Amino acid sequence: MQPFLAFTLTAAAALALLVLWPRRGLLARWRRARQLAERVIAEDTLKHVHARELSGTLATPESLAGKLELGVRQALELISDMEGRGLIQSTGPGLRLSAAGHRVALRVIRAHRLLERYLADELRMPLEAIHATADRREHVLTAEEVDELEAQLGYPQQDPHGDPIPTSSGLLEELEATALTDWPVARPAKIVHLEDEPPEALAEIVAAGLVLGMHVEVREASEQRLVLWDGEHERVLAPIVASNVFVTDLPHPVRPPVKLSSLQPGESGRVIALRCEGFDRRRLLDLGLTPGTLVECSFPGPAGEPTAYRVRGALIALRREQGDEIEIEPLSTAGVED
Repeated sequence: MQPFLAFTLTAAAALALLVLWPRRGLLARWRRARQLAERVIAEDTLKHVHARELSGTLATPESLAGKLELGVRQALELISDMEGRGLIQSTGPGLRLSAAGHRVALRVIRAHRLLERYLADELRMPLEAIHATADRREHVLTAEEVDELEAQLGYPQQDPHGDPIPTSSGLLEELEATALTDWPVARPAKIVHLEDEPPEALAEIVAAGLVLGMHVEVREASEQRLVLWDGEHERVLAPIVASNVFVTDLPHPVRPPVKLSSLQPGESGRVIALRCEGFDRRRLLDLGLTPGTLVECSFPGPAGEPTAYRVRGALIALRREQGDEIEIEPLSTAGVED
């Protein structure tokens, strides 16, 4: 065989192998990339329809086109395909999820919110950055990987924005809250949800120092601004930003925040919020110091610290700097029952 012909045949064989090699060839990679792209757009469609159902305003071809940055004709073709797969249903008012579509939507939402918890707690990403990152990664996790992530995180009940995390069986607790812009002046409230979109609004909320669990009171509300009081400081938000903060009733007046480290032996309090992130936050959560937990200061260490606290019937030891990161609502000095 002539050298040139041999070289040509060898090169052709190598090229064919590069393109056609099962699982690793260019064709196989292209197919996987295309399948992932189709999965992403289908799952994003289900998430949009689900979100609109929760809001009380059903999704439409126009709203779907806007959300996915498609033309209306492309959105109609997508809807037709999703209907053919038994995932959504077209009705007079708009689009609804089928039972199968609802299950898939909750699975994706579960992956998304657990990823947000991981990004905030473990990687310490800024709150305003985790949503977009989770959006990109939620589609590639298997159900088994999501379950493993949930266990690794200690089975959290809500994401860092306050949204409840669906269970592995598909149960999703409904969040009942009111936007700050609709909240009465001088009525005590507790922050339970921070909307993650648009990210610019969330960045302003974070910059203003608002966090989940914070107790606030609207002192002034106008078309130009909302003035909040947290017991120590005033915080000012534009109404367009404040509309992304959701609250529920607080059964007592807003008081200055108190640190766990300020408790004296025999005094007790209820955890309101943790002011730390990442490993430090995870450590406190592992000790049972979740919002709502009752804590009693038992006794200081021989050198003044660490201090022993009774939590859920067990004694734990915390250094002062750890106690400074735990915001509490002081209770009576009667102690904490096991």
